[in-house]
Amino acid sequence: MVQGKWNITIKTPMGDKSGVLELKADGTVLTGSLSDGEHHAAISDGEVVGNKLSWSAKITKPVRMRFKFTATVEADRITGDAKHLLGKATFTGTRA
Repeated sequence: MVQGKWNITIKTPMGDKSGVLELKADGTVLTGSLSDGEHHAAISDGEVVGNKLSWSAKITKPVRMRFKFTATVEADRITGDAKHLLGKATFTGTRA
């Protein structure tokens, strides 16, 4: 089950960033949001295939950037990566 709240940590060039990933699944359609203390981004183009997830998110601060996420859910853990213009960041998390 992918649905619910996840506490995640994204490894970035500027250090680890903590955030909350909220996911809702309706069949193969994935929606939700990703937020930390400074940003809130709605998920778009979300898809669920088994325990594999993919979605996009955009931020506008500190710079305008679009991220393409892929992730795998196993029990109460989520792992994956976020591709962006400058490269790739990995993330891990646990169910909140």
